[in-house]
Amino acid sequence: MGAARGNVRQLARGRRPRAYDRGLCRGSTMPQPRLLVLTLAFVLSAAHAQDAVESHWIVDAHYPDTAALARAAAQFDHVQVDRKHQRVRVLTDAQGEAALRAAGLDRLQVDLAASARLHAYERARIAAQHADAGTQSIPGYACYRTVEETYASMDSLAAAHPGIVEIDSIGPSWKKTQNPTQGYEMRALRITNLATAASDPQRPAMVVLGSIHAREYGPAELTTRFGEWLVDNYGTDPEATWLVDHNDFRLVLQANPDGRKVAEGEVYQRKNMDTINGSCGSSPGVDLNRNFPFHWNITGGQGSSGNPCNETFRGPTPMSEPETQNIVQYVAGSCTAAGVCSGGVFADRRAGAMHPANPAGDGGAAAPADTTGVFFDIHSNADMVLWPWGDTSSGAPNQSGLRTLGRRLAWHNGYTPQQSDTLYPTDGTTDDTMYGLLGVPAYTIELDGVDFFQPCGDFESFTLPANLAALRYVARSLHAPYQLPAGPDALDIAVGSDLVVAGDAVAVSARIDDSRFNQSIAVDPVPGTVRNIGSARMSIDRLPWQSGAVPLALAASDGAFDAPVETVHGVLDTSALAPGRHLVHVQGSDVAGNAGTPNAAQFDIVDGASVGTLQGQVRDRVTLAPLAARITLTGGGQSHAATSAADTGDYRVHGYPASFNAQVSAPRHLAESLTGVALAAGATVNHDFLLYPACTVLDDDVEHGAGGWTAQSPWVIQTNVGGHAGHAWNTPAYGNNLNSSLTSASINLGGYTDLVLTFDDRCATESGYDFGRVEYSSNGGSSWNALYSCNGQSDWRSQRINLPAGANGASAFRLRFRLESDVSVNDDGWAVDNIRIEGGGAACRAQWDDHIFSNGFDN
Repeated sequence: MGAARGNVRQLARGRRPRAYDRGLCRGSTMPQPRLLVLTLAFVLSAAHAQDAVESHWIVDAHYPDTAALARAAAQFDHVQVDRKHQRVRVLTDAQGEAALRAAGLDRLQVDLAASARLHAYERARIAAQHADAGTQSIPGYACYRTVEETYASMDSLAAAHPGIVEIDSIGPSWKKTQNPTQGYEMRALRITNLATAASDPQRPAMVVLGSIHAREYGPAELTTRFGEWLVDNYGTDPEATWLVDHNDFRLVLQANPDGRKVAEGEVYQRKNMDTINGSCGSSPGVDLNRNFPFHWNITGGQGSSGNPCNETFRGPTPMSEPETQNIVQYVAGSCTAAGVCSGGVFADRRAGAMHPANPAGDGGAAAPADTTGVFFDIHSNADMVLWPWGDTSSGAPNQSGLRTLGRRLAWHNGYTPQQSDTLYPTDGTTDDTMYGLLGVPAYTIELDGVDFFQPCGDFESFTLPANLAALRYVARSLHAPYQLPAGPDALDIAVGSDLVVAGDAVAVSARIDDSRFNQSIAVDPVPGTVRNIGSARMSIDRLPWQSGAVPLALAASDGAFDAPVETVHGVLDTSALAPGRHLVHVQGSDVAGNAGTPNAAQFDIVDGASVGTLQGQVRDRVTLAPLAARITLTGGGQSHAATSAADTGDYRVHGYPASFNAQVSAPRHLAESLTGVALAAGATVNHDFLLYPACTVLDDDVEHGAGGWTAQSPWVIQTNVGGHAGHAWNTPAYGNNLNSSLTSASINLGGYTDLVLTFDDRCATESGYDFGRVEYSSNGGSSWNALYSCNGQSDWRSQRINLPAGANGASAFRLRFRLESDVSVNDDGWAVDNIRIEGGGAACRAQWDDHIFSNGFDN
């Protein structure tokens, strides 16, 4: 049966493993399936005995050069490319195997383990479908809504939130054009403050297409969940509130409803359902993402196919399909052959001919730097962030801005950022069309996936939260997407209290961070430019660029702006503010003057006679030093919070009359609570809190030798690693095919809970291929659990990880730092310093009680 090779590999920064590109499962307790390499002749002879479900399998093959890659890529819908080893991976059948060979690829291998999992998914889906033929959900994939369920969700949102949601009908699907009783009316979910939209016609827009390729379940659901996040959090979450008030979101949740309906029962359907161009058995239709008008069929057959039965069939003419027409008309409006468009969601900010003889004939005009809005087309499952151009290797005129925003958003999902053409040529695509015609930044996000189809657990646990964060970041940049991403992001905006009596001072704090680029250079060689923070400011009830905004300077909390990440603070005078809700907008700039993406916090000005007050001090129980703590009141259907002053420990938190429970927490301290706090209107309750310090169970600054650590080669202690002062563990000049660990001695955590691990690291490994991993064991090393993953990080960073509940009370806890490398190419190495574990629980409290009483204090 031939040699076996591993088929699972962990990807960059916390990404879910997929069965390709040399992945590694999180934690060594997970079994590692093996890829059985068979000759395709054997597989094809066996395929005749399989049922229809098993007529497709997952194949990877070697391509000798980029021309062969381009020929092969034009034949398939999903192509995963490993450029380092010159291999592609596709889901295909016997005809596809022949197409790979005809394109010049060799060394074909079938991944039997991945194919078996795919077939198991399909058999389970079909069984569920037969068991309940009346269900609306996609059998076997309950987290993904059907077309009907998606439309019902849109209707529910519009009915429940008429002030910020409306539904735009944008035209019929192909089947509906043939028979009005079939197919679908395509729809867009519009989310914005409708009461102010008419007076703000230039409001920045964000258009997102979901699942234009029918069988890609995740994109439609992600787009729907993004819309639900905006709507459900409007009015309560300050970020969602300002985004909806000042931007216009247009979400085409199901961009290929005819094809999607078929894919709900037969997951191999990619194209729409147009059958006019000939019968193709199980592969009818036109690939809508090759049917868009800008530079349609310009790559001489490399970027799309003229064969109606091919998965990338471009259609007989540009915009031949009603779905394409609907989307172009909605987003761009009516366009001339010269590429001048009007009447769509986006204004036309770029001159570019629709059908030049070659890509160079486009003219090369850049969109203005102050262009607003962003366009997205969401796909799966190649783990990539792609930007124009797809039909030429030349950079787009706005290449610098496209790359900067692409690397910023890829920081959130961990996908590889790159220009589209570096994957393989494409033409007639959505992103090239929207950027080419309009100048708006346009991106394709290829979501991650396991074995081409993503189980709900993987989607819910990683894909959804990571990409919601990415979309939220981009939404914060819509005012100037070619400019704002060059500056730092404003994070963790906090105000001293959510209820404020008029005249009280309000403390404001935030983190300004310029470091958040995905710096992978595996494909695109130009990293993002990280700069030190230069300044930060806040404005009240106005975004920084709005007329009437009054900027108020914030100070660096450590005394100087001299690093890429800074905590900032300031105090806001509320004496002139009217009663009601107010938003504090915070924005930072780097030392080059690039202003970044803002964010906000909110508070309410209230009449002091209508609320009760809990006030006092928060101090360290041992040293009596003041603490900056968070005090939270819950009760009576309310939740309110305030932060104590770092220099005095003083706090004041308000609540409307009710009985509350108070919870007090501070970094590196044990939380305390107080129950039955009765607050009456206009009255004050005084209470001081004393917090135990957290207990240190491991503290190693590597200045005193190896201590209790067991170090496998190449782990050694060195000084001045990457400019880092003092000693640190390092893996200098590490080799290939490594699996080397730095492992702690056994630690007894009996009686400890709420454990936190902190350390500093510099993960200078080959980006995307060699990884540093932090793992823990609660049974002395018999099994290990993943905590952290890193790669391609050339600067020192501080990490803080809350240990899982499984570590609480472990009597044989061990920690390890494990370096993995692949078969070629390495980098400076992974370095670690200042390793510390702190915790609370009964064991910690007992220690402090003994200490306090031994020193003559009783409380």
